[in-house]
Amino acid sequence: MNITDTLKHLPEQSGVYLFKDGKGVIIYIGKANVLKNRVSSYFKGDTSHSAKVKQMVERIENIEYIVTASEMEALLLESRLVKKYKPYFNIQLKDDKSYPFIQITKEVDFPAIHLIRKSSKIAEKKARYYGPFTDVETSRKAVQKLRQIFKIRNCSQRKFNLGKPCLDYQIGLCSAPCAKKIEQDEYQKKVKECSLLLAGRHKSLLKNLKQEMKIAAQLMLFEKAAKIRDTIRMIEKVISQEKISKSYQRRLNIYLRDSINRESLQEALRDLQNYLNLPAPPLSIEAYDISNIQGKNAVGSLVYFHDGIPDKKRYKHFKIKYVQGINDYAMMKEILERRFSDYPLQEEGLPDLILVDGGKGQLNIVSQVLNELDLPINLVSLAEREEQLFQPGRREPVILPKNSAAFFLVQRIRDEAHRFALSYHKKLRSKTIRDSLIDYIPGIGEKKKRLLLSKFKSIEHIRNAAIEELKELPGIGEKTATKIKDILEVRYDCKIQE
Repeated sequence: MNITDTLKHLPEQSGVYLFKDGKGVIIYIGKANVLKNRVSSYFKGDTSHSAKVKQMVERIENIEYIVTASEMEALLLESRLVKKYKPYFNIQLKDDKSYPFIQITKEVDFPAIHLIRKSSKIAEKKARYYGPFTDVETSRKAVQKLRQIFKIRNCSQRKFNLGKPCLDYQIGLCSAPCAKKIEQDEYQKKVKECSLLLAGRHKSLLKNLKQEMKIAAQLMLFEKAAKIRDTIRMIEKVISQEKISKSYQRRLNIYLRDSINRESLQEALRDLQNYLNLPAPPLSIEAYDISNIQGKNAVGSLVYFHDGIPDKKRYKHFKIKYVQGINDYAMMKEILERRFSDYPLQEEGLPDLILVDGGKGQLNIVSQVLNELDLPINLVSLAEREEQLFQPGRREPVILPKNSAAFFLVQRIRDEAHRFALSYHKKLRSKTIRDSLIDYIPGIGEKKKRLLLSKFKSIEHIRNAAIEELKELPGIGEKTATKIKDILEVRYDCKIQE
């Protein structure tokens, strides 16, 4: 894809962009609140660009990007990538100005967080530094957001020694360690959590916090669990859990956009035909997957792709009816038999290719079903660990080139079947969980439980109700209403994450 085409398909989202030269070397990394606007601005012939920027633009041969959940995430990611790759033009442009760093002090019992311009004199001070960051205003917002989440002080040591809470405490930006409003151990823990987020270790941080929330809920410390839950939600708003680089996303999106490159898509299907020795390109593909936990709420999914594009009207969920316990093979057998015994589905015609998630075991089960029903359909299974394709009667697996369009198409279809099965499984599991949540609320007996369900109809509606609405019921005051809200929300979150 050339530069002009890339610019057309840039998203209007925050993210980080990478400019590469003709040899594939990253020459500049930047961040943007709106990728489309920022990246396009380099190619509009703006005479206000400096000589170094003009020189850089002349060398750009390829553009990649990473979409982020927020501008703050883009800021942190940009800093980490610049530090990792040290692009030539980032270093050159940095010489023109002193970029800011986020500093967390270390020499005191209650560290502070600051945004500073790092000089040799400051660098000697005992502290952790994160950066440099190219955007001062966004860096200030980042520090503000971090303080909102972790309540870390921003004052000087002299002001701290006064021992009086300031306005920052009143507006929720500081936990007032100066006035002993928080224990030192708890404060140090908040500082460590902030450092993990700045260092890009958000997965580890969220895992720890969710475990803490679960333990607090089990100990009936619902107020503490609710605070941890709120912290988790704020972090998740800042940090996306699914970041896909442009080089990967371009191959995925090619199958989803209306403005896709049809030639590339047809090439992917022709390549798949050749790799699998099929008689024709597989224009219609059905993929199947199973989702369950220890055999409970077991479901299957069918997703349908035509010409490499998902046709969601022909997606189908299967709630497992006849298989008890843990037996993925028997479950797969059940959904295949039901699919091809269903008259309306038969009317839609047979697919050119069936794709199942799994290795030879799943392949053999599906092959058996197709043989019993006398259905001459091409079949392939995709083993996730090595991404190997298995076919009936073929001893050795087929390994698609990892950078091929056929590889990304097969992966995309398999992942969509998995997503569709998992979404249905979660829906059924969540319903089971929600139906029993009200039993965890101390002081809510059968009478009040009937009142709540009579008025709000479901646990979900009770969770979403305002405290004032709950208080309208006889025998439920402010304290009980608050307890209902906190316990339902915390219990729900903990159960879903187990």
